[in-house]
Amino acid sequence: MPEPDLVPPLKLFSSDGTVTAVSSPVRNNILFLIRDEGEVSFSRIMEYTGLSKSTVSMHVNSLIAAGLIASRPVPGDGRKKMYYLIASHLADIQPCRQTGNNEFRELIRQCYIKYDNVDYRQIIPHIIQVALIEAGIRIDPIMMRGGEILGESVSVYLVAETLDKTIENVINFWMRYGLGEMRIRSASPLRLEIYKCYECMVLPKTERGCCVISRGILTAIFSAYFKQQVRVEEIECMTQGYPACCFEIDVPKRSQQESVTIRPRPASY
Repeated sequence: MPEPDLVPPLKLFSSDGTVTAVSSPVRNNILFLIRDEGEVSFSRIMEYTGLSKSTVSMHVNSLIAAGLIASRPVPGDGRKKMYYLIASHLADIQPCRQTGNNEFRELIRQCYIKYDNVDYRQIIPHIIQVALIEAGIRIDPIMMRGGEILGESVSVYLVAETLDKTIENVINFWMRYGLGEMRIRSASPLRLEIYKCYECMVLPKTERGCCVISRGILTAIFSAYFKQQVRVEEIECMTQGYPACCFEIDVPKRSQQESVTIRPRPASY
């Protein structure tokens, strides 16, 4: 039996109320290729996977039969098709030997001793997240979608006429609701950093960023400002040992000349 860390993770996808688990690395690669590029041709899938026509055809047909992707004919050439995603990525499940993080458990114990400093209500979401990770379950796509829903809801209040004012509103929103202390790290590329990040400040140390809710919020807000879908990536996270979480916003080329004011870092940082 293979070691847990060597077993490929199951990727869970949802389509029309049906959840499908995909274990094949090739099929997962195809699904994420289509997700990232929007629509892809059969030849693009062959190029990306490096597999033969017959092998790619077998995997593509399986994904269509599972209701995860669909195709449309290419105008002017009915023999060719473009493939697109009709499912949503929900979560990853991977066997895990992790038994927990002593530092995090000590923090929970300190809630009883120093209740004025650490509130149980504040860390319940983190407890749930750690428990899921211990079980080998990561629900990052669901959490990010939750962040996007929040961002879509508040963007009507935060999006302003200028990028500078929009960022100022986002910074104030983060501070007002106790999500952390945000500032602009750089204007080009546009990077926002968050100190005392509520989402991950008390999470165990990991090798990957954990602030997917924040990513979702920022994605929705800046997509609303630029009036097109933008990509937001967490390039540094406090769970990786950095002093702050840092997010890079992929500003559309037509908007890259907009001015952004970088304010001095307050002494409280």
